[in-house]
Amino acid sequence: MSSQPFISFAGVSKSYDGLHSVVEGLDLDVARGEFVSLLGPSGSGKTTTLMMLAGFESPTRGEIRLAGKRLDDKPPHQRDIGMVFQNYALFPHMTIAENVAFPLSVRRVSRSEQKTRVMRVLDMVELSHLAGRRPAQLSGGQQQRVALARALVFEPSVVLMDEPLGALDKRLRENMQYEIMRLHRELSLTIVYVTHDQNEALTMSDRVAVFSDGRIQQAATPTELYENAANAFVANFVGENNGLTGRVIPDNGEWAAMQLADGNTVYGRAGAGLAVGDTAMLALRPERAHIAATPDAEQEAARQNMNVVHALVEELVYCGDHHRVHLKLGHGETVVVKVPNTQHHDLPALGHQTAVTWHRDDCKVLPAAEVLRAAGPSDSAARSATFPSSSASPLIAGVN
Repeated sequence: MSSQPFISFAGVSKSYDGLHSVVEGLDLDVARGEFVSLLGPSGSGKTTTLMMLAGFESPTRGEIRLAGKRLDDKPPHQRDIGMVFQNYALFPHMTIAENVAFPLSVRRVSRSEQKTRVMRVLDMVELSHLAGRRPAQLSGGQQQRVALARALVFEPSVVLMDEPLGALDKRLRENMQYEIMRLHRELSLTIVYVTHDQNEALTMSDRVAVFSDGRIQQAATPTELYENAANAFVANFVGENNGLTGRVIPDNGEWAAMQLADGNTVYGRAGAGLAVGDTAMLALRPERAHIAATPDAEQEAARQNMNVVHALVEELVYCGDHHRVHLKLGHGETVVVKVPNTQHHDLPALGHQTAVTWHRDDCKVLPAAEVLRAAGPSDSAARSATFPSSSASPLIAGVN
């Protein structure tokens, strides 16, 4: 994979009414051969970004380059870009072979060359034996593989995919994920992939750009996104997260210290922009938290400078390979702990008091402004709490 940008968005914005931007100040580079996913909720700007790259929408400001050349004045069919849609967009009256050959026919490729290329790409997606059938005679997964073959047949420099697996059931979706990953690896494809499915993005991508409100919140490898979220929106959107709210208090060590509403102090890695007195959110993944089943275990955790908070067991949920334990803290917030379903696991009893522990470097303290943005105005979990001090200020609960 080249280190030089193959696709480049520089200061790109898009507005349909001249007042509100769907995409604002977008800067993003994609290397040749890279698989980049655009991840975000509906209306976050990811699909508009893809449509501007494809040529179906024009930027209001900024420029988009492919291989160093501006794309602004080129219509979609001259951009050397393959496109795969969620709804397949196959011609029902054409055979599978004719559907796949369509991009070649509009490019005036000879019939003999068309036949050779079509069979080669159908072999790649293991559908050459169905070349004579029509789309209605194929399953959803097979139709999506036809759409993928059609996007690859003219050997484009970039393949764009707009939620291509959204209409498939779980098993077919997972199979197609591996199919796309295999083709990306074997053909060294440059892929820009739009999805709102975080697991899909984490599984398939070299990098993920997380969108919210028309802006990229963080663009990083899946590991970096999950382990070191830049802000509360990313922490809450990518994977499961326990968001504990509190106020940043002074600490002389390497950790950020945060006081919870019940007066307990917890510690974690410091996010950018924290200051003493700020309201903040501590982001903790459920699999990084542990239940101290005995007083000795609780004391040992304290000796190791782990965070220790007491909680009431509210709910136990069996999930096959793990149990989900829902625990209510003294000030009302809830923590979810994933307990692996191993042969010798211990679970607390429903309604009992226990302690939750976790390492300081397994959590991160993030600014409160991002907590509000992550929750959003319609989030029913947002609520107020009061600190046990005269200078107390409201807390907003993070999204769990």
